[in-house]
Amino acid sequence: MRLKRFLIKLSLNFFFLVIFCEFIFYYLVIRQCSWPEDFPQTSDNEGSSGSTLKVLLLADPHLLGPYRGHWFDKLRREWQMRRSFQSAINLFHPEAVFILGDLFDEGKWVTSTEFNDYVKRFHEIFAVPTGTQLYGVVGNHDIGFHYQAHPKLVKRFEEEFHTTGVSLITLKDINFILINSIAMEGDGCSLCAQAEMELRNISQIFKCARNVGNCKDTPTLRSYSKPILLQHYPLYRESDRDCQEHDPIPIELYRERWEVLSQESSDLIGELVAPRIAFSGHSHNYCRLKSRLGITEYTISSFNWRNKNNPNFLLATFTPTEEAVKKCSTPRESTVITIYIVGAFVGVILAIIHWPTINRRHTKIF
Repeated sequence: MRLKRFLIKLSLNFFFLVIFCEFIFYYLVIRQCSWPEDFPQTSDNEGSSGSTLKVLLLADPHLLGPYRGHWFDKLRREWQMRRSFQSAINLFHPEAVFILGDLFDEGKWVTSTEFNDYVKRFHEIFAVPTGTQLYGVVGNHDIGFHYQAHPKLVKRFEEEFHTTGVSLITLKDINFILINSIAMEGDGCSLCAQAEMELRNISQIFKCARNVGNCKDTPTLRSYSKPILLQHYPLYRESDRDCQEHDPIPIELYRERWEVLSQESSDLIGELVAPRIAFSGHSHNYCRLKSRLGITEYTISSFNWRNKNNPNFLLATFTPTEEAVKKCSTPRESTVITIYIVGAFVGVILAIIHWPTINRRHTKIF
C-alpha cells in the first residue's frame, strides 16, 4: 500500500509536468507576443479600422510523410506545431493566415492517396475558425524543384489550395500576390510561361486600377494599393550578410534558383507588380533586410522543430498603404527538455522526501 501511494504521487508529479510542458508552456511563451504596437494611426479612410487587416504568417512546416523520419519524431513535431499554432490562433485571432511553402516534407514523392492523407493532417494541425482565411503557398518540397515539378504534382497542389503559378488575393482592399517560386526559373517551360503570363495579367490589372492603358477586357479592382509579395523562395540576395536582423547562424552564399530566386526573376517581379513589402521562407532561418527591389523583405524561419530549436512566426497588420510587422517566438525545444529534466528530478526528490511521512502514517502503534 505504501509503495502504491508513492507511485501514485510520483505519477501525479509527472502528469502535471507533462501538462505544463505540452500545454501551458506554449501558451505562456506565445502570449508574450502581441500585434505590432507601432502600427500607424491615421485619420483618413485608408488607415481606419475598417480597412485594417490582421495577418499571421509562417513558413516551412515540413509535415513528415510516410518515407522519412521515425514515427515518434513525426508525432512529436506535429504536436509542437499544433500546440503553437492553435495557441497563436486562440490568442491573436488573425483574419488571415499565410503559410509560405514546404507545407509537406515529402509532397513530391507521395501517391495521390498519401497526398490526401497529408492534406487532412495539415488541416487538422492548422485548423482555423470560421472567419479566418487560410492560404498555402507552394514550395519545392510540395512539388519538387523546377526539373522535378511534374504537372500532376503541380495540379493536385493547386486544386487543393486554390492557387495558380501567380495568384492575386484581395482582402479589405489590400492586395497579396502569391507566387510559385518553382515557376520562376525563367527558362520558358510551360510552367514558367504560364506563371509569367499570370504575372503580366496581374500587372495589367494594377495598371487599369490606376487608369493606365487599354482596360476594356481587364478585371477591375475597387481601388489600387501596392501589393504584398508572398512566396517560398526569397528574392535574390547573395547571403544573409546584409540582414538587419537574422538568426545567429554561419553566413553562407546562396545559389540562384536553389536558395533564392534568380536576379532576373526578382527584377521581373519588381518591374511588373512593384510590391511594397515581401515575405518568404525556404532558408529555415529568420532574416529582415532591404531587398534587391529596395523594399523590406522578411524571411521566416521553419515552423518545424526538426529544423529549428526556436521557430518563429510573424504578426502583421496591414492597411492599403501601411504595414507593421512583429516577430513572435515559440518555445525553444532545448528549454522544454531542460524543464522536463529539472521537473522530473524535483518530482522524484519530493516523492522521496515524503516517503518517511507515508511510512509513519501507516506504522501501527502497539
